[in-house]
Formats: sequence, C-alpha cells, structure tokens
Amino acid sequence: MTPIKNTVFMFVLLIMVFIIFTQTVVHAKNSDRYFETLQESLIKDGFDKNTIIRLYRNPKVYFETKKASLFLFHREAVLNYDQFTSPKNIHQSRKYMAKHKPHLLEAERTYGVNQEIITAIILIETRLGTSLGGPSVFNMLSTLASLKDPDVRNMFWGKISKSTEFTKKKFQKWAERKSKWAYNELKAFLTYTAREKIDPVRIYGSYAGAMGIAQFMPSNILAFAKDGNNDGRVDLFNHADAITSVASYLKHYGWHNGINKKGAYDVIYHYNHSPQYVDAVLNVAALLESKT
Repeated sequence: MTPIKNTVFMFVLLIMVFIIFTQTVVHAKNSDRYFETLQESLIKDGFDKNTIIRLYRNPKVYFETKKASLFLFHREAVLNYDQFTSPKNIHQSRKYMAKHKPHLLEAERTYGVNQEIITAIILIETRLGTSLGGPSVFNMLSTLASLKDPDVRNMFWGKISKSTEFTKKKFQKWAERKSKWAYNELKAFLTYTAREKIDPVRIYGSYAGAMGIAQFMPSNILAFAKDGNNDGRVDLFNHADAITSVASYLKHYGWHNGINKKGAYDVIYHYNHSPQYVDAVLNVAALLESKT
C-alpha cells in the first residue's frame, strides 16, 4: 500500500471509529436519560451494579417509544383465528407432531396434556416456531418499567399523546399499573438470563415481552418452564423445552387426563385471556385428533 493510500485508509478508519463512538455515546445518553431511575431500582433490589450499568450502556439498549406506544392505540382484535384451521396449517401441524413425537409423547405421559393441544398452542403462538422475530425483550420491559419515573412518563406522554385516544389521566393510571407489571417481569427476565448464562440484550420476542416458541413471559419461565431434552438448560427457543413447558403450564392450571371441554376451556384461558384464542386452540386440536 502506497503512503497516500495508507493515509487515506487511516483517515477513513478514524472517521468510522468516530461514528461508532458517537453512536455509542448517543445510545448511552438515551439509556441514562430514560433508565437511570430504573437502574437504581434494580441495583437496590440486589442485581449486580456493574452488570446493570454495563447492560444499559450497551448501544443496542434504548427506549422503545414506537413499540411501547402499541399498548395505547385503540384497536379492535383483528387476528383471524380461522386461518389456523386451514388445511395447510393442519398439515404442517401434523408434520410437526411427527417430527417431535418423542417429546410430545413424553410431555403427554408426564403431564397428562394431549399432544394435539400442545401443538395447537405452538401453532397459534409462533406458527410452530417459525415466527420468532420482534423487538428486544430487554428493551421492551425496560421501557415499560421505566414509566414508574414521573419524568420518564411525562417524556413518553409528550411523544405519543397525539397518536392515542387515551386522556392524560387514563395514561397515568395505565403507566402506573403497567410499569409495576413490567418491572417484575424485567427482574424475572434478568434472573432467568443470568441463570442460563444468556445475553439478555440478544433475546427478541413480542412487544409485550413474551419470548420463545411458546411465547412465555419471564415470570412464567421461572415458574413453569422445563428442560425437555435433559441438556441441563431451559431454552424456550428449543422445541423439546417449549413442548414440555407448555404441558407443565397447563398441568399447573388444572389440566388432567379426561378433562371435559369446559375444564379445557378454563385452563387454556389462563394461557391467553381471549375467548377467540381458546376456541382456536380447541378447534385446531380437534382437527389434529381427527383421522381425516
């Protein structure tokens, strides 16, 4: 490389380093601005100070204004649950059952939850584990939890007030309730990721913070998730673990061999408080049980 080319190369490299450094500083300031009080709370509640500071200085950690505002948009349920009973989805579900038959049968034997119900839930939650994108779980839970701070709450309201039908009074009540819920889920999430030695910044899920093939909230992971493949870890992005965890969850809420339709409805309703969701799970399971 000639001296001139070398000088140009070094100049470009310095510019790139400066840009990366600037972006990191901007993100750090963003995290400090919104998450300062939240960090203090986490440290006070026993989380390692250096770990918390390091996490919130990560350039990938930021306040999710747009995603968090989804909670406030007035909208009717628009998901077409009928799509899950289509011949294509039932065919794919049967292939899934054949592929994961050993783990489904083991879950059925251990927890008494029939494999068709487990498969139906996984189909509806993440299309049998094929749809796992979304925002950072850590960012979403941190964003919602940070709304406990009145200053952060006011900053957020200033950004979204014109795009929601909420009044400020209604928003304040929502933020107080949602921030408390999110903070508990964030603590569970950090506990889980630390236990399993997972980088919390690299896990993606729903805008509500649900994650994995079965879309478990972190508190439910701690309470009900199981190691289905006996590798010594609980990984909700692993099919064996997800299958076993769904069965564990349903068993806890009352599923048993020979459960009647009313009982099945009530148990599945714990998984998702939507009558349309429960009906879809039962309808898909019935089709999977059918020999035709």
